Amino acid sequence: MRRWWVGLVVVVAALAAAGVLLGRGRSAAPASQAAPSRVPVEVAAARRADVVRAVEVSGTVTSARTASLYPKISGRVARVLVQDGARVAAGAALLELDASDQRAELRQAEAAVAAAEARLALLERGQRPQERQVVYNAFTQAQNQVKAAETQVAVSEAALRVAESDLRRQEALLREGAVAQAQVDQARLRYEQARAQVQAAQAQLEIARTAADSARQQWEMTQAGARDEDLAAARAQVAQARAVAAIARQRLAAMTIRAPFAGRVTGLAAVPGDFLVSGDFAGRGQPVAQVYDEVALEVEVTVGERDIGLVRAGQPAVVRLESAPETPVRAVVRLVSPAADPLSRAAAVRLRLNAPPEGATPGTFARGEIVVERRAGVVVVPRVAVDGGERPVVRVITGGVVQVRSVTLGLAQGEVVQVLSGVAEGEEVVVLGPEGLSAGTAVTVVNR
Repeated sequence: MRRWWVGLVVVVAALAAAGVLLGRGRSAAPASQAAPSRVPVEVAAARRADVVRAVEVSGTVTSARTASLYPKISGRVARVLVQDGARVAAGAALLELDASDQRAELRQAEAAVAAAEARLALLERGQRPQERQVVYNAFTQAQNQVKAAETQVAVSEAALRVAESDLRRQEALLREGAVAQAQVDQARLRYEQARAQVQAAQAQLEIARTAADSARQQWEMTQAGARDEDLAAARAQVAQARAVAAIARQRLAAMTIRAPFAGRVTGLAAVPGDFLVSGDFAGRGQPVAQVYDEVALEVEVTVGERDIGLVRAGQPAVVRLESAPETPVRAVVRLVSPAADPLSRAAAVRLRLNAPPEGATPGTFARGEIVVERRAGVVVVPRVAVDGGERPVVRVITGGVVQVRSVTLGLAQGEVVQVLSGVAEGEEVVVLGPEGLSAGTAVTVVNR
């Protein structure tokens, strides 16, 4: 631009010289009537516009909701139901683990519930006559078994006494040298066997007595009817069995890993046959998969300590993703970290994208700017019109003559800067011309 202006000066000088030559032969005009030379300049009018103050930022695309999924129960992968990168609904099954053991546990728990409920129903309604007869017969049979067991104990104890007497006799003969050691060993073996039979008979007697006591209590209960404490105990057993069954159902359900919310699956690398470790040991390996909310995408950026005081939640922002740098995406400040990193002195800020474009992926790079202040309808001039320094000035053209004015500047945005005082709307300021134009210089505006 400066070269263009120098060329313009040369052209103007040449034209002036040509005028001198054409004027030869004529009477020279008096020196007092010679026209003064004017300096060519370009100008721009001060105008009103909206200006903003923005903080430039860069960071990483992330999601407001991301879940790492681990199995609650260790197991082997039976089926993989989705592909990595698939969109899934909330609660959608992603993969299933082998649940044969858990299904067996549930069947056992449900059988226990049925048994407990049947016993409770029996106590609540009482027994029918034929059922009473069955209970009485069981009681009588249990008593007979006790008597039989007592008889068996008496027989085995008698046999033990005979075996013990024979052993003592054989030992005495051995000391006298009348029998061999083998005979004594045989007697001792018969004694040990007899003692074992006594112990077995006594154990059987205890079992028979316990069964008889239970049968007697059942017969007494049948005669007297269910007591309140018996009913309470039966109801407690039903509640306990149902709780165990509920836990079994939860364990069976846990063998299917599901999406906690609608989103996109990433990092799913499991195949049938893989053995997955439960979440109790999640720190030892990678998650089975991750699910992120692709609608609630954000950009996590850091803002330095000089600008962080300007950033507030709710402020607008514009972001350009590395995957689509030509497409600006509107965003808003969702969260400003209350504390800065002690090493970088910067604080984390999250920008929520209003309408994430197709292909926006967590982990990719983004840059943008946060609008921290907006001023509408203020007077602005081009930046090039301001002669900077501690006391900035602009050169205003009035009646073809330069006026040098001190100005107070406000916000700057792009190629314009706000003027708080010194220039009024519509006044023309020099944007191109010789450096250091002084006040009173006559000029020619060449860009009108």
